[in-house]
Parts: sequence; C-alpha cells; structure tokens
Amino acid sequence: MKKYGLLSVLLLCLTACSVPRQAEKAASRSAIVWTNQLVEPLLVFDNSVISYRLKPKYRRRAVPFSAAEKALPLKGDTHNYDLNSLDGRYYTVAERKNKNGYDYKLIVYNAGGDNDTEILVTQLNSYKQGKPIDALLLELNFTFEIAYSSRYIVDNKSIRIDQYAINGLQCSEDGDIIGTKEVPDSTVWRLVYHIKDGQFMPASVQQIK
Repeated sequence: MKKYGLLSVLLLCLTACSVPRQAEKAASRSAIVWTNQLVEPLLVFDNSVISYRLKPKYRRRAVPFSAAEKALPLKGDTHNYDLNSLDGRYYTVAERKNKNGYDYKLIVYNAGGDNDTEILVTQLNSYKQGKPIDALLLELNFTFEIAYSSRYIVDNKSIRIDQYAINGLQCSEDGDIIGTKEVPDSTVWRLVYHIKDGQFMPASVQQIK
C-alpha cells in the first residue's frame, strides 16, 4: 500500500509541475514577435528589376488577392505608388489568430516601381471571420536614386517601424547625377502603431536620425 501511495504522490507532483509548463507553451504559441528576420530568408535579389523577390518555391505558393483585400485601404507611406501586386498574388509568411477571433497575416508581394524596377512590399493584414479589416504597410524595399527599406517589430499589442532612406548619389545644382558620396546621407523615421480589435492605430512618428 505504501508503494502505491508513494507512486500516487509522485504522479500528482509530475502533473502539477507539467501544468505551468503547458500553460507557458500555450502562451508562447499565442504570442507573436514578427520581424524582418522571418521574411529575409525567403528572398533573392534580382538585378534585372533592381529588387528583392520571393524565391521561386515561395512564389509558387502565393495566393490571389481577394476583391475585399484589394479594396482595403493601405495605411502607411506608399511614396505615391499604387502598390498593386504585379501578378495579383501574395505569399503568407506568418499567420496568427488571437483569443478574440482576429486573424493577422504577414504577407509579401512585388509591385511595380519606376523605369521597369520592382518594389518588395511587406504588409500586415487583419481579418475577422475571414473578412479583411485593416492593412498596414511594414516595408517598401526598393531603390530609385534613393534606397528605401524598413526594420519592423510586430507583437501582440504594437508595431514599431523604422523607415530608412539612404542617398548615396552626388548631384549637380541642376539635379544631374555626377557621382557618389563617400558617406551616404541617411534618415530614419520611427512609426509606432497600437493594435486594438484588429485595427492598426497610429501612436507616434518621430525622426531618430
């Protein structure tokens, strides 16, 4: 009897110890931290369009934009580009549904730029029961005289985007390109958004460089 009593106590201890670990794992699964590091391994640079593109195996997995997704206004600085997907498709890098039923997708696609160049677009979409709610531009990665890119962090409650603009060209007073600068000029703007009920709410904008 003592033997079985000790065994029962041991099993109870193991169960009690495993519950916090299971809860921690569940919390970890429900939490998100999305950054550029998720997207970068999926890309390859294409000199013919002076832009990053998805590697072929990921392009083949891209899905068409729905009519509702196309109609969703895109928040963020688009640099006056239309940002329509060149093939009408996007690739889902990551996806998460929270406890309130809101679904978030990190998506990537290519849009048309200037003079036959392309723009790599990374954006965050939100949905409720499959219906698109909001869309936020996380990064435009392209070069047309000035190189543009962003570093971003998305978590459960907020989004931080550092937008970089690097100008390495030296121009005459008439605006003609006459060479390159030894030290490129660069600016960095930080944008912060809060996430609430599937909406990406602007919180702050500041120049940090």
